Amino acid sequence: MKRTETLLLIAAVMGISALTTGCRDDKSGVFTAITQNYSGAKDYIGGANGTMVFWNDGDAVRINDGTYTVDVSDGDGHRATIAAEGVAAYGGEYYAAYPANISTIAGNGQITFSLPQEEVYATSGGSQVIHSVMAAKSDGNNTLKFQNVCALLHFKVNGSGSGIGAKVHAIEVESDQPMWGTVTVNYSGGQWVVSSVSGVGATTRTLRFATPLVLGSAAKDVYLVVPPVTGATNFTLRMVVEHSDGTVKVFEKKKDASVNFTSGNMCHFDDVITYTGSMMKFGDNEVSANTMDGSLDHPYLVYSTESWNHLASTMATAGEHISLASDINVGSTLASNFKAILDGNGHTITLTTQNISLFSIIDSGTVRNVTIAATNDVTAPVLVADGANRFFGTLAGRAKSGSVIENCENKVGIIFDEVYTGTGVGGLLGDANGCTFSNCINRGSISANAFNIGGVVGRTSNIPSISGCKNYGNITVTTSSETVNTQNCGGIVGILSLSNNDEYATDCHNYGNITIGKASINESCYGGVFGQISCCVSNCSNMGAITCSTNVSKTKYVGGIAGKYTQTTQRTMFNCFNVGNIDAVNDVKSMTVGGLLGCDFDMNINNSYSFCDLKGTNVSGIVGNGVSLRSIVSVSNCYFYGTLTASNKYGIAGNSTTSNYFRIDHCYYPETYTMCHSYNFNNGHNHTLISGLRITGDKSLCDSLNANVFNMPLGSYTWRDSTDRVVFNR
Repeated sequence: MKRTETLLLIAAVMGISALTTGCRDDKSGVFTAITQNYSGAKDYIGGANGTMVFWNDGDAVRINDGTYTVDVSDGDGHRATIAAEGVAAYGGEYYAAYPANISTIAGNGQITFSLPQEEVYATSGGSQVIHSVMAAKSDGNNTLKFQNVCALLHFKVNGSGSGIGAKVHAIEVESDQPMWGTVTVNYSGGQWVVSSVSGVGATTRTLRFATPLVLGSAAKDVYLVVPPVTGATNFTLRMVVEHSDGTVKVFEKKKDASVNFTSGNMCHFDDVITYTGSMMKFGDNEVSANTMDGSLDHPYLVYSTESWNHLASTMATAGEHISLASDINVGSTLASNFKAILDGNGHTITLTTQNISLFSIIDSGTVRNVTIAATNDVTAPVLVADGANRFFGTLAGRAKSGSVIENCENKVGIIFDEVYTGTGVGGLLGDANGCTFSNCINRGSISANAFNIGGVVGRTSNIPSISGCKNYGNITVTTSSETVNTQNCGGIVGILSLSNNDEYATDCHNYGNITIGKASINESCYGGVFGQISCCVSNCSNMGAITCSTNVSKTKYVGGIAGKYTQTTQRTMFNCFNVGNIDAVNDVKSMTVGGLLGCDFDMNINNSYSFCDLKGTNVSGIVGNGVSLRSIVSVSNCYFYGTLTASNKYGIAGNSTTSNYFRIDHCYYPETYTMCHSYNFNNGHNHTLISGLRITGDKSLCDSLNANVFNMPLGSYTWRDSTDRVVFNR
């Protein structure tokens, strides 16, 4: 890097004189870039007194409608060359902006900058990198004199006493005027003038230290770019410091008087801000105490393993707010029940020890916006006991009544090979009882022998709803023992029970493959999304393959959406689809497979489809076993498209009886198969749309559906094929 140093004249509080420099002629398409204001401040500030500024080779600058890089070719870091051949002129003029990635230049020369809420502290050569916000308009010599359009805040920070060695995690400024957002500037009277700063709720701007700034006795210079402000009141400066024992403290300094930040000027906050270990001293006299109290507005902050461990007792207290401010590592399970409110803010907690969960039991607590990962790809469980039952999940073994789990994600692979009665294993939770559960994701593989296995939750009971959950991890049911416990397995939940079964389990999707190597000697239910269900289902899908090779003689139900609907009260499945192939071939005559449901007790299925290949003993395109269906139950506006391989195979439903005719209405299936096990078009219950009911060999599914669009009942539904292409839409 070639550079030259330019002295910055420091005022006591504010006020910097603009530098003027000479220009040189260049051919068309080559510009000379010169920094101005902050006495040349541009990219980062260095030098013995922290006041030197430079251009860097490769800095990206926007000129009109293009982005170009600078070349500090003459050894002068205050001056650079920009090769911009072919740049389009705006009305004969050339305008420039830095940084290029946050700037937009309009045809009238107006420039807008998208200043982010958060700036990440970075250094180069020991000096802080400062991305100033600058604008320029070329003169007749193709010279661009860059003018800073924002202000620069300057802090000096050190430690004393036990405060030496403490870590600064963030510096934050808050005002009653926008501190970030869209800064709009116009060229007027030979200068760039800020015409507006806009941003909804954009009153706080933060400098975050990805690598904490360790405090020593010598003061360190820190800078933050902010928009210009005139007449701000109630201006607040906050500093987040972590003590050596893991205690995180937030200190505030408020300015009640009018505060002004002028474009191109630097504002200095006191001579030195000192952390003593128990308090923060601003300048020589003003002392500030820690403001964190665990409230919603002032939550306890977690920046490290030490600060997490420091809050162990707080997490067992109901109503305390805890906010994750950084990715952290955790090496042990919280011993007490979690009762607090944890907001992960999108951060990741990495489990560094095998055989642990983050929490044992979530007891009326709230966990949101957090990802669980692990240093090793696979972890064995810590089991949470409930009588004879055992539960495991990487977030917690159990979530009890009143808990809220939302926007959580698991990336940890799980191996569980133990023999317990009533065990639940899930990517995030083994058991969710009476809690709110939504928008959670599992990405870890699961290999387990457990009574209930789910990609996200092993089992649920009495929860008000479940929605927006996804599983991407492959699930394998296997065991090294002769005793096999698995009776329910689903891509999202092994067994699902809502407190009100009239409510819908909705918007849940499985992408992982499910392999059943062994199964329980008892009746077992396996589904792409849910193993067993007792509630309504809508807008759910399975795209993973299901393979079931068990040869146990007891009945097994396998379905693309669910293995079995267990209630005798009428419910509805609506707008669901399965495109995952199901292979359940063996020498046992009790393998029943359905494209959507393995076994159906009074579940209406509407506006849904399966587009896949199905193999087994008793196999049907929509419902594998409909023996208990009644005349009031219908399969309507559905289609199956694929191949069936079985001794007993039906296009829509199998195993019905002459005494239990159910309604099959406006359904489609390949012409090579019989519609259902037994049916009578004349009994008033089991009636069909004869025209176009079967998909003939010389017609595609799309053609068959659209050919009968005017025969379809009114309503709004969309059918898609396995590549997510819309084949029918009404």
